[in-house]
Amino acid sequence: MIRLKDWREVINQDFPAVGPITDKTVKAIQEAANSGRYGGYSAREAMGKIWTDRDYEERRRRVLATPLP
Repeated sequence: MIRLKDWREVINQDFPAVGPITDKTVKAIQEAANSGRYGGYSAREAMGKIWTDRDYEERRRRVLATPLP
């Protein structure tokens, strides 16, 4: 018999590391969302409107370089 964890153990667990979000990851998410086999995907994910790590870092550098008034 499989021992199910107590809810306190589940709540206190850390999420596993996702790894870098690349163009390949975005494409895989887009294909899974469009297949209809997996629930929980939004229209944004289905359309591939997901930031890769590279896109995020570029925007982050640009925003941080913007001088404040």
